[in-house]
Amino acid sequence: MTVSVDPSLAEGKAKSGGASSAFLRLMQKNGLMLFFAVLLLIFAAVRPEFLSLPNLRNIAISAAVLGILAVGQTIVIITGGFDLSVARNAVAVSMVLALLVGLGPVVALLGAVATGMLIGLTNGVLISQTKVNPFVVTLGMYTILGSVVLLLNNGNAISQLPDWILNMAKAEFLGISSVVWWFVIVAIAGHLLLAHTKFGRHLYAVGGNPSAARVSGVRVKRVTALAYLVCGLAAAIGGIILTARLQIASPVALPGAELDAIAAVIIGGTRLSGGFGSIPRTILGVLILTSLSSGLVLMGVSSYWQGAFKGAIIILAVIFDVAFASRRR
Repeated sequence: MTVSVDPSLAEGKAKSGGASSAFLRLMQKNGLMLFFAVLLLIFAAVRPEFLSLPNLRNIAISAAVLGILAVGQTIVIITGGFDLSVARNAVAVSMVLALLVGLGPVVALLGAVATGMLIGLTNGVLISQTKVNPFVVTLGMYTILGSVVLLLNNGNAISQLPDWILNMAKAEFLGISSVVWWFVIVAIAGHLLLAHTKFGRHLYAVGGNPSAARVSGVRVKRVTALAYLVCGLAAAIGGIILTARLQIASPVALPGAELDAIAAVIIGGTRLSGGFGSIPRTILGVLILTSLSSGLVLMGVSSYWQGAFKGAIIILAVIFDVAFASRRR
């Protein structure tokens, strides 16, 4: 017996399935962006001034230093490692910069950048050559730098800074603070490095499967060491911008920023196991964290509760993203 099917009904099902598939693909690609949009709308509904230009400007400036550190963190996490000392590295750079200002801007800036890169390279060489777990090496460096930054000026902050440092944060272009532009420049450079260079492909290869990468001719130890060197460079830039923004070099600046940088990278979907991640998604993770902090302050949430709310939102953001991302694998 032949069964006939109404063509219009079949067409309707096809359209429904197609629309459903299109929506699913949209969510798979933009689930984290949607989460961010919903978060902004909730804060705006409760406190309309959240979306005011002054507040958005403050969020962008607050995101700058953390974002620069997160870019460097993304690069090392893609290799399958991470750097717990990145924020302390930035603080060390800040202190060195302030101590060298008397020698002129060129010497001070070069000394600061060299400091950050040397710390990063030390981490990378120790990890790649000794094969000690990155957690152990960078935790040790974190602890060492905690003492070093205090010893550099007997635990005191340095506030007498020349105008050329202060002007680095006061300058604007197209109405946007130079601090934010530095973040944009570092983010673009990081994205180009990962997405459009041979070194970037090697970073993903090392994180995905070090043994296979080695067989393919990738110099795994060298790539790993250079990844931490680049992270150190990002920390150096972050430390310089931090000094200009705060107009002071403090040995106790950026408390907890190393964990915030790692959290931003994880929220952005970069795998802790390595081999997968991107700078644009890390930037989105940074913006989620900084917007969350700003929104909670505007809502008058007690500082005692802010950490709990932030932790819960981080977990929800990752679950939300993974729920859709798992369907495309």
